[in-house]
Amino acid sequence: MPPSPTGSLCTQCGLCCDGTLFGRVELLLADDADGLKAQGFRIVAGSKPRFAQPCPALSQDCTCRIYAQRPQQCRAFDCALLLRVQSGETGVEAAERLIRRTRKQSARVRQLLEALGDRSTALPLSQRFSRLRRRLETEAEGDRKGSEERWELFAELTLAVHELQRQLRQEFYP
Repeated sequence: MPPSPTGSLCTQCGLCCDGTLFGRVELLLADDADGLKAQGFRIVAGSKPRFAQPCPALSQDCTCRIYAQRPQQCRAFDCALLLRVQSGETGVEAAERLIRRTRKQSARVRQLLEALGDRSTALPLSQRFSRLRRRLETEAEGDRKGSEERWELFAELTLAVHELQRQLRQEFYP
């Protein structure tokens, strides 16, 4: 049987695994936390064990290296865009365009974060942005003048994050 036209959308996207859409994945009782740890996952213990995004099992080609053993929350999640395609409300080509546009915006945010000195690629985008904002605000308290170019770049980042969040809310969050 040929693959479903919607089946390739996830492997073109990866936003739910790369730290763009979510900051963490909570593990459920059925999940094998020890098995995930053995595969390099940094599990944060607590009442709700979890691991931070980006997911260490996400490959460069947006496939999951542990697909058969992935956590229950990963198994259960379908983004709003995928659901609209599956229902026929949105066409596959339109969805692919949205994915490309959103991935491009996510890449722009990453590029601006790096230009401002944040190279914490193991953290979700929202956390990276928040940490950078706090750092810049703290630095600004000590140096009222600051670098005009740096603040312009931060303003550009803020707008890019806002646009990315708008796209995610409108198109991807269930």
